Amino acid sequence: MADNMSTGEAERWKTEGIRYVNGQRFEDAIRCFEKASSLDPVDEEVYFQKGLAFMNLIRYQEAVEAFEEALKLNDKDDRYWLYMGINYFFMGRYSKAIPCFNMVLEIDPTNIHALSNKGSALAELDKHPESVLCFDRILEIVPGDVNALFNKGISLQKLKDFKSAVVCFKEILKQDPQDSDAWFELGNCLSKTSNCKEAIKCYDRVIRIEPNHAEVYEAKIECLRSLGLNEEADELIAKREMDDWI
Repeated sequence: MADNMSTGEAERWKTEGIRYVNGQRFEDAIRCFEKASSLDPVDEEVYFQKGLAFMNLIRYQEAVEAFEEALKLNDKDDRYWLYMGINYFFMGRYSKAIPCFNMVLEIDPTNIHALSNKGSALAELDKHPESVLCFDRILEIVPGDVNALFNKGISLQKLKDFKSAVVCFKEILKQDPQDSDAWFELGNCLSKTSNCKEAIKCYDRVIRIEPNHAEVYEAKIECLRSLGLNEEADELIAKREMDDWI
């Protein structure tokens, strides 16, 4: 156990480290946190702050190691589990991330961030039925949550439940008629159910809102060809080529 003098000095280093974090000077912050932990190795907050600094530097494995140190001292703080899971997620280690989010939910079953990240991790693993359950839980806690509706809609599309996915995207558009991503995914759902005429209307809305949308023109061209409107499809291709040239 650090004596009182060491503890006071450690606190000063921790405070300085947090100041550096606030100034986006993460390397300097890490050095401060390392000084602090050498003087007071049982201050869990120091390891947590150090993990956040590593995370901001995109040094995810080192961030995980820092959060593990915090958890050795206190495994009941859901922040440590949450951020360890998020860093595993960023590394693409979804099977490692999910148990971390489960630990958060044991501590706080209504933690939206854990539910959302767990749902996204499950979706990355193509476990879409389980993913949908996570997003449904969020919608029980926060009815109309746009991110949950959108992610649920994407997973429902993967499950080929286009009718239910349409409901999600339409609900988003009730809240924000200018959401180009929701219009685009609604169009995709409609095109998959042989409703290309309505899909094209959705794609046109996307183009009005976001003329440089990366995928909407290809989707619209495909729908036009499905309807036998090859001349219109060719005209759109020519216009896009002219726009690219300009």
